[in-house]
Amino acid sequence: MRVLVGITGWSLVARALVGCGGGDVAPVDAAADLGVTDAARDAGPDAGDGAADASTPADLGSEEDVLVRFTPDASSPREAITAPADTWTWVPFPDSACGNGAPTGIGVNLHPGSHRLLIFMQGGGGCWDALTCYGARTAANLASGYGASEFASESASLSSLMFYDRSAARNPWRDANLVYVPYCTGDIHGGDRIVEYVWAGQHHVTFHVGARNLDAFLARLTLTFPSVDRITLSGASAGGFGAGLNWERVANAFPHARVDLVDDSGPPIRPPDPRWLAIRDGWNLQFPAGCTGCRDNLEELFTYYGTRFPPPARLALLSYTDDPTISTYFGITTDQFRTELLDVAHRRIDPIANAHVFVAEGMSHVLLTGLATLRGPGGVALLDWLTQMDADDAAWTSVRP
Repeated sequence: MRVLVGITGWSLVARALVGCGGGDVAPVDAAADLGVTDAARDAGPDAGDGAADASTPADLGSEEDVLVRFTPDASSPREAITAPADTWTWVPFPDSACGNGAPTGIGVNLHPGSHRLLIFMQGGGGCWDALTCYGARTAANLASGYGASEFASESASLSSLMFYDRSAARNPWRDANLVYVPYCTGDIHGGDRIVEYVWAGQHHVTFHVGARNLDAFLARLTLTFPSVDRITLSGASAGGFGAGLNWERVANAFPHARVDLVDDSGPPIRPPDPRWLAIRDGWNLQFPAGCTGCRDNLEELFTYYGTRFPPPARLALLSYTDDPTISTYFGITTDQFRTELLDVAHRRIDPIANAHVFVAEGMSHVLLTGLATLRGPGGVALLDWLTQMDADDAAWTSVRP
């Protein structure tokens, strides 16, 4: 059956084969991610209006069809972004999409004369089927979208987070150009799939296109920052996973710049097979081209980066020992999470000379919100640790139980 589906800001001709079936993933709480939006905090379970018709999702054509037919109604201008200095400004991108098909954009805070750039990817949960996306609603902004009004409500509070605060003398990024990548695709900024879900009798064409969005953003950011020579790519929770998945994508866009990675609460541990396959295939998750083992085992990601990004580039992974949010999404206990996290740190990260972890004891989620005060094992301050990393201090090393 061929159908014409109208989406706000997008047009596509799609082939939809909708089957009947049932979801087998239990509702989970939405992540309490870094970011000041209420939407992320409100994206928790909501069973909706009674009995649900959770169907098998239908791809809207093959991947080749989708790439041809998923065509924006307008293109972003291929020119440098201009904005007032040291002021948060919303930049729309007509050639991007949230989960609902509406276009999104990025926030920028330009610092003239700086050759440094901080790109931060917002978190907000994730979803991969009808139940998680439209029953439990475990991904922020997926159905509502994220545009200028959402950014306006957040931008006034961004400087209260230390790594955005230009007045904080100890902030390593106080003089950098700042880019804020919002989250509204439910796919940890890594998907490239359009799918139709059915929930409670309603059909939802859903755009898991976070990776493609980032390509659109980078196409213009490279024109905006042609002389940048040092980039820090970071994110928290879903954004931490997104930063990890997209490190190579950003480095390829800026081939003459050094790119460091600060991954907060997006550890590359592999969920059990049923959950991993549902997540990976539900989003058509995009991995670095050279990481041939990543599709089957996410742990391979940092091992690959150990070769792909030699010194002076640096990799930092931040996590709590017993993160209840990530363990819930992965379908494991907090004890299992702790064991796997410390095992990955030992087997995958310790062998990499320019990669270290900061693991704090506790059953909590996201560390960067406490950047100014958080201390890890041995009383090491997270701010001091990241400052060492940024300054290429030879004494920088892993902090963990």
